[in-house]
Amino acid sequence: MCGRTGLSLSKEQIQCACSFKSKDCDVYQKPDWLPEHNVGKDYIPSYNITPTEVTPVLISSSKFKHIAKTNRALKPMMWGIIPPWHKGDYKSHNLSTNNCRIENIKTSKLYGPILSGGGRCIIIAEGFYEWQTTVKSKIKQPFYIYSPQDSNVKIDDPSSWNNNFTEEEGWRGIKLLHMAGLYHTWQAEGTIIYSYTVITMESNNTLDWLHNRMPAILDTQEQIEAWLDIDHVDADKALSYLNPVKLLTWHQVSTVVNNSRNKSDNCN
Repeated sequence: MCGRTGLSLSKEQIQCACSFKSKDCDVYQKPDWLPEHNVGKDYIPSYNITPTEVTPVLISSSKFKHIAKTNRALKPMMWGIIPPWHKGDYKSHNLSTNNCRIENIKTSKLYGPILSGGGRCIIIAEGFYEWQTTVKSKIKQPFYIYSPQDSNVKIDDPSSWNNNFTEEEGWRGIKLLHMAGLYHTWQAEGTIIYSYTVITMESNNTLDWLHNRMPAILDTQEQIEAWLDIDHVDADKALSYLNPVKLLTWHQVSTVVNNSRNKSDNCN
């Protein structure tokens, strides 16, 4: 499963980190940062992000052509999908929707229609936290999981991150995780909230020593492009790109991350 993430980069840095080359352009483009709705809640950089908080999500700009200039866009969204049928206070639907199991995604009353309707997205994070469930202990040990970095980059030391960007070379900074997800636009009485869920799958031998579930991580540009291309890649084909990733790195972290109010770099 995936219940905590970390993302400390600024909006501008995230745009650079998500830069891409399109088929008709020889330089790296930064995705547009689309306006937030979400009852005034916006992205706040944090080392300890929890469900109901707002984070930037990478999407196809196909549904936002009236305001987006590039093929991809970043949209602040709330973690935990609000069911389309929900009425009343958005916080009171009482369903656990921060994760979506890939095994029944197509038959799910909630997620099936969102998937078939092109609601695919990518959740951006520096890493995610997982508590070890495979060892019996009074206090579960938390770990921070992230993409392998260059030898001179330490994930827990931002001063080692060379966060540079040029149109010719793209992003030369910390390597982010790209987690496959679904998003939905919920509207009620003038309120508009964009919300998302992280797709999870059975862990492979990379992480099964830690937990039996892991997020569906896209680790190649081909996977990222296919998952976002809702106009040319159908749901079944897109799902075929989701496989348990093998190249991940991790380290133990302090139990201060257990408290969702702790947002500092002491968490990772």
